[in-house]
Amino acid sequence: MLEKNSEDVSTEKDILPFRMGYLPERFQEKLPIITKETPENKITGLQMLKELIKNDKDFDDIEFDDDFLRLFLRCEEYNIKFSFGRLKNVLNLKKDHPYMFENQLYENTSISFTKNIVTLLPYRCPDGCAIFHINLDNWIPEEFPVIEVKRMAPIVTLQPLRDPMTQVNGFKAILNCKSNPIRHLRHCTPQNLYLLYHGCQNCLPARIHSYHIVNPSITSRVCIEIMKHFFTEELKRKVS
Repeated sequence: MLEKNSEDVSTEKDILPFRMGYLPERFQEKLPIITKETPENKITGLQMLKELIKNDKDFDDIEFDDDFLRLFLRCEEYNIKFSFGRLKNVLNLKKDHPYMFENQLYENTSISFTKNIVTLLPYRCPDGCAIFHINLDNWIPEEFPVIEVKRMAPIVTLQPLRDPMTQVNGFKAILNCKSNPIRHLRHCTPQNLYLLYHGCQNCLPARIHSYHIVNPSITSRVCIEIMKHFFTEELKRKVS
């Protein structure tokens, strides 16, 4: 799925960089198909979502800009109820785990990139998806504690969504799960694994289309067995 082939790509120009900042014409044409966005519901959908926010006391004194709210509308194909539910999940995540959104220091977060733990590949799939590459074996908890991983996650996942190409086309993930179980297994608690699942599947305002596991280890097999208890059937189909 992630490989270039003659049917999907005819020239090197079809391989798009990760950093785009705009939506090419062929993806603009797909916008109503992929996200159900039209000129009409782009306005009315935003108005309806704002009305739900206004009538919910949990959102008192919280202001959102239109671009941020549109992430949720595009992710949920302009289903207002689902868009609002996902936004509320983010609010509850912040209330339940405030430390994830505080003290996010650059020198700590940047370890993820300098140590090649979580990175975004420089080129997109032919279908426009951005590609996360997670290299578990490069994560040394003593150098990059779990709390810093949790602080890093909102930054690393939300920043790419500033690009309209990622808003429309979403992500795919390659997980290199080669791992030292002595180093990692103690952090694979049900609570941590559920937080990972919930953040990706129920909070992040973007679709992750597939998860490709390579070099599966004891650690990854244990984690997947634990996480299967809250996998949906759709998510099971996305894991390969």
